[in-house]
This record gives sequence, C-alpha cells and structure tokens, in this order.
Amino acid sequence: MHRDVPYIKYFVENYTADPSFREQMRTRPLETLQERGIPLDAELALEACDILLGHTRELRVPEEQNRYPREYREYQREAMEEYGARVADDAYADRGICLWSRQVHKRCRMESRQIRRHGAVYYYPLVFELSDGCSVQCPFCGVDAPRFKGNFSYTPENAGLWREILKASVRYLGRIGGAGACYMATEPFDNPDYEKFVYDFRSITGLVPQTTTAIAEQDPERIRAYMKELGPDAMRRAALRFSVRSLRQLEKIQEVYRLDELKNIELLPSNPESMTKYSLSGRAVRLCEHMGQESREKFIRYGISCTAGLRVNMVRKTMEFMEPELPSPEYPNGYSIRETLTFADAGEFEAGMKRLFGTWARAELPEDRPLYFNAVCRIAEKDDVVEFWGDGVGCSLAKDEDFLRAVRLVREAPVTFEELCRTLLAQDRRALLLWQKFQYLYERGYVRWT
Repeated sequence: MHRDVPYIKYFVENYTADPSFREQMRTRPLETLQERGIPLDAELALEACDILLGHTRELRVPEEQNRYPREYREYQREAMEEYGARVADDAYADRGICLWSRQVHKRCRMESRQIRRHGAVYYYPLVFELSDGCSVQCPFCGVDAPRFKGNFSYTPENAGLWREILKASVRYLGRIGGAGACYMATEPFDNPDYEKFVYDFRSITGLVPQTTTAIAEQDPERIRAYMKELGPDAMRRAALRFSVRSLRQLEKIQEVYRLDELKNIELLPSNPESMTKYSLSGRAVRLCEHMGQESREKFIRYGISCTAGLRVNMVRKTMEFMEPELPSPEYPNGYSIRETLTFADAGEFEAGMKRLFGTWARAELPEDRPLYFNAVCRIAEKDDVVEFWGDGVGCSLAKDEDFLRAVRLVREAPVTFEELCRTLLAQDRRALLLWQKFQYLYERGYVRWT
C-alpha cells in the first residue's frame, strides 16, 4: 500500500534541498529519475511535490487522481495522530495548566499567520536538556544555542536523580509530562549517554521523546543501534529526525543510510540553498543581515520554540519557566524566561516545578498583576464595538463606557485589574462584566500580564 512512500519522501526532500535537482527535474525529468533509481512518474511526482509543499500551480492531473500525495499523507497520519494524542486534554493532570497551554497556543496563532499555517505545531510544558550548550553551532539556529560546555553523564547517582525527576514530572503534570523532548538548545548526540536517558524516559513515561540531530552522518552505526532499540513502531511515529545543514551533508546521509532506513526518518533541509524558510530569530538574524535583499526573503518572523513551561537543564540543574514569543529585539530567540530556579535533588525539583507552574501558568486573568496589550495587537474603536487585531485575525467586543475607558488606560501604561476597577469605581456587576471582557482578550492573547 505504501510502496512508493520512500521514493516520494526522497523526491520531496531532494527537491526542497537541492536547486540542481530542481533544475534537472525541469529540464530532463525522466533521465533524472532514472539516474537516481526513483521509480516514479515524473509529472505526477512534480505535482505531488507541489501539493505536499503547499505550492500553487495549475495541475495537469487533479489532486484526487494523484496517488503519491495520498499515500504519503496516509503514511504520515499515524505520526500526526500520535503527537496530537500526546497533547490532548486528558494528557494533563491539572485542568488549569491545560487551559493555560491552550491559551498560549491561541496567542501564538494570533501573533503569527505562519504558525496558523502549520497545524502540527504543539507546545509542551516540559523539556529537558542533557548537555550544556551545543557543539554544532548551526548559523541559522533560531534559539542561538550557546557553545558546548559539558554533559550530564549516566552515573548511578545521575541516573537515579533522572528517574526520580521523571516520576515527579508525570505525577504532577500527567501524561503530558512525557510528551516533550530531551533537548532544546542542544545537540542530543553530543551526550554519549543520550540513549540511556531516553530508554529510562520511555520506561517511566511510556513515551519516546522525539529526537532531532544535526550530526546524523557522523556515527551512523550509533544511530542504527538507536533505531533498532526504539523499534519500528516508534520509528513510524517520527521518533527521529535529521537536520540537514549542507548539500554535502545530505549527500553523505543518503550514502550511509539505505532508502528503507530513511523511510521513517524525517529529513529537515535547512541548508542555505534549500527552499526552507528560516525563523528570523537567534543567530539567523545575524545571518540575514549579511545577505542581499533577495536572499532575505528566506527569513520569516515566527518563533521556533515549542516550550510553554519548564526547560530543565540537567547539567546546570536549572529549571526555567519559559513561553514562546514572536521574535523581536525584546525576545531575540523567540522565547521569554519568566523565572529561573535551581535544584539539588528530586524533592527540590518537584517543589520548584509546582511553584513555577502555580505562579506563571495562570488560565484566569490575574487581578493583581500589571496588564498590557500584546505588542502585535492593533485596536480600533468603532461605533458600537472595540476591535482587536493580530496578524490577519481579530475579534470585537461590545463598547461600553467602562470597557472603553479601561482599554484606554491599559494602552497608556501597564495597570492591574484591581487598579482599573478602583479608577473606574467599578464594583460588583460592573467589575464582573469588565473582567469577563478582559478574560476573553487574555484567553486569545491580546491582553498579557507581567
């Protein structure tokens, strides 16, 4: 049923990464496929590629009659359903944290149409780092990962701490505690013990964390052993991804791994010649500044951080409460850090986790913290309503005197809801109606607090 999938995948990845392959497919498609041993129909493959990449052009064959994109999407569906289930409401032990996570997602989608275009963007309340810094230092790194300093080794003491922390995470957060990754601003395979930590993670949480590596070609036997240990089910659910930094690296990956081995590994073409866009954040900002105007179209403003909650670095023993942000001079790496704590043992970790989520993951608008309007929010006062606009989306609320004055006050300077009510002499029902409107805006990301 999925016999063409490895070839479709190979075709799309090479078409995305390699301009010479794209040119060859335009000028001599049949010969190009034959030379590469790709048993696909050239015209159907090109049109399938456009369909899968979201490009628009007049199709010679109606999409429903092209089996290639249908087969590929069917094969991917299992992975998409798996990751959707990981972040479902019933994965959370705490309803408030679940609601807050949903609100973060709504805010990010309101801030960026790029995020809205990608239905498979999820935000996880907990990620771990098993190294301090990253050895690779990709020039397009959207989170500006610091240079590698050291690893969290799998000693008996560290392994015991790791397992207790995982148990505490799932106990407090629920199944969602195992949905995140074991890397963020790090290269997973910098740590020679990475696999041991992942196997403990799977044993305790029941889930295999997704791994994205930028050095897949350096030690293929290590990667193969990891793939074998994970097993075919985990691999079919997108447990492993290869980041591609250069065309030479892509060639090397395709030399050392068989086509059937790459079938279940997503290749992420991020080489400069690729069609992939870079997030205008982190080191990519400096990269963009050195490019010509035409090349700058490769950079788009959206955040790549998928952490809405804790980033735990096991080397430094730090826990940072962070939220994804639209990249800006204020948030150059596409995230904000609300507060940072340290821990020495699993007890301190669990206490710190509860404190940080209790303080910062608020589903209800806090009345005692200064409120402000999101920087992307545009506000328009109409005859009967006040309109609030983000990046191509908006909402409107009925205009009354209390609400209009409150909106103007918050636009002037951050102010708490309690102070708004005192200034407006709003009590009881008036205060409740005003709170409901601000809660509505808060849930959608137009109003924030500090």
